[in-house]
Amino acid sequence: MNTIQHRLVLPVQAKGNIGKSLESAARACWLNQRDIAWQGFDLDGDNRTLSRLFPAQCQLIPVRGQPDDLDELISILRRTTASGVTVVDPRAHLDGELMRALSATHFFDIAREQSIGITVLLFPLDDLDVMTNLDAVCQFCGDRVEYVVVRNPARAAKTRMFDGSQLEEELRALGAGRITLPVLSEFVKLRLARLEAEHERGIPFNEAIGSDELGLDIMARGVLQDWLGILFGQYDLVAAKLLPTAEAAGIRPKAPPAIGEPVAARRGAKANLVS
Repeated sequence: MNTIQHRLVLPVQAKGNIGKSLESAARACWLNQRDIAWQGFDLDGDNRTLSRLFPAQCQLIPVRGQPDDLDELISILRRTTASGVTVVDPRAHLDGELMRALSATHFFDIAREQSIGITVLLFPLDDLDVMTNLDAVCQFCGDRVEYVVVRNPARAAKTRMFDGSQLEEELRALGAGRITLPVLSEFVKLRLARLEAEHERGIPFNEAIGSDELGLDIMARGVLQDWLGILFGQYDLVAAKLLPTAEAAGIRPKAPPAIGEPVAARRGAKANLVS
């Protein structure tokens, strides 16, 4: 088995609003919690999710359908050896440009020569256009990349068009990993949004859980901790597809970020819960 020294992880999919940025943000928290060095590139100039939450680790490079988009994407590919892990969070309808950049640079050949592992995230939906798009992406990438299928019940309660399909069988034969993105409570989302508005900056999930000074509702912290814990456990299981070889071998399951509330308000204690 080839040793992977660098890992590039990115969704290659046309459809937006399927949880790609939420998943990327959670995975970035996992990387930080596991002490994995990473760099990120946020290509969505409208939402700016990843670059807002991790400004020190993620660079905003808005790609807006302009003639110089290819140059921007090539510049990102050129920098994949600058860090152990490169996380890319593209905007919607960027799949064609990403595949064009990979093809124009012969990046699959370069990746093989420079021990760069490429992992493509796929988000199935019960939508013919989406499934046709995913099939086209898989036909383009073939066995030159690794795959992780991300199910998001918040956007697709069922995936009948994917389950048991020829595409699923082909991905299984290629050793695709699987992740299910747990539904994050609106109760938590609203309080996180309010917290960011109050502090006028992005607040990563693990910081919101662990910081007393930020003052996130104690119940929201508990729910968010459980949500991250479920995801972190899944990421640990597919670490070989998300990390370089040495880093993946060193992964040991850990508890999710600890809640940093005062002792008197500790979750589960015989005390009133405070907000």
